[in-house]
Amino acid sequence: MNDWLEPLVAAEVAAGADPAVARNRARLGLATVRGLLLDLLATGDRAGVNAAMEDFLQLYYGSK
Repeated sequence: MNDWLEPLVAAEVAAGADPAVARNRARLGLATVRGLLLDLLATGDRAGVNAAMEDFLQLYYGSK
């Protein structure tokens, strides 16, 4: 898991997050993506998974 987690932590820190917060946010993002990939494999519902990912990104990053 660290192969995926550490680059995400580094990106969060580079964006200005506190290292402890960055680790938590990176883990949340990774877990969400993994869950949605499992959902896609289990259901084949690409449109539903894409919509859920869009909602997550909106909640996580807000509007730009």
